[in-house]
Amino acid sequence: MSRPKRKRYVVIPGMGDPCPKCCQLTQIREHEAVLEKHLRQPFYFRRWFHCTNPKCQVQMYCVERFKIHNGVVWGDSWDGVDEAAASA
Repeated sequence: MSRPKRKRYVVIPGMGDPCPKCCQLTQIREHEAVLEKHLRQPFYFRRWFHCTNPKCQVQMYCVERFKIHNGVVWGDSWDGVDEAAASA
């Protein structure tokens, strides 16, 4: 038997932007805590929207205004970015 998944987000009070697919209002969700996993990524989304319409194909979507860039991952300058991209 598998364990149930633990909810790792918090629902923010109020309604978010309308869903781009069905135009219903959405829930605003955010991370319960910023994990080491998020800090290792070049960017992550602090908050996102969850569509409450069960028939909608879009369950979750993110917008640029909630995007957090991690300067530590890429550094504050563009030095070495071309070499890193070429080796990938």
